[in-house]
This record gives sequence, structure tokens and C-alpha cells, in this order.
Amino acid sequence: MFNDNQLDLYTKYMKFHEIMLEEHAAEEIAGTIIVQALSFYKTILTEEGYEQMIKTVYDTRHQVKEFKE
Repeated sequence: MFNDNQLDLYTKYMKFHEIMLEEHAAEEIAGTIIVQALSFYKTILTEEGYEQMIKTVYDTRHQVKEFKE
């Protein structure tokens, strides 16, 4: 699923989330993350690419897995 760089980034990001959960609600963190991610995509993709990415996210929404504690 991940290459080595992606796995490293994912691991670091999850550690950061754990720290943020000490002071913030999960919903606040998730909302902030999704807004930032969408802004990143909007910045780096063409309008067509952005729309396709959004469609892909919507189409695969039932494949998203919950985090295990």
C-alpha cells in the first residue's frame, strides 16, 4: 500500500495526531486535516484533476477503514 517514504510520513503524521488528541477533540483534528488536504490538492492539481480526486474519494468512501486502538 505504501512505499518507504509514504510509510515514514504516515507514521510521523499518526504520532503527531496522538499528541494533538491530548488537547483537541478528534472531530476538530479530522476537520482540520481534511480542509488542509483539500487545499493541498486544490493547489497542486488541475481543476479536472481535483474534481476526479474528489469523485474518487466519494466513490471509495465505503472502503475507508476505522483506526484500531
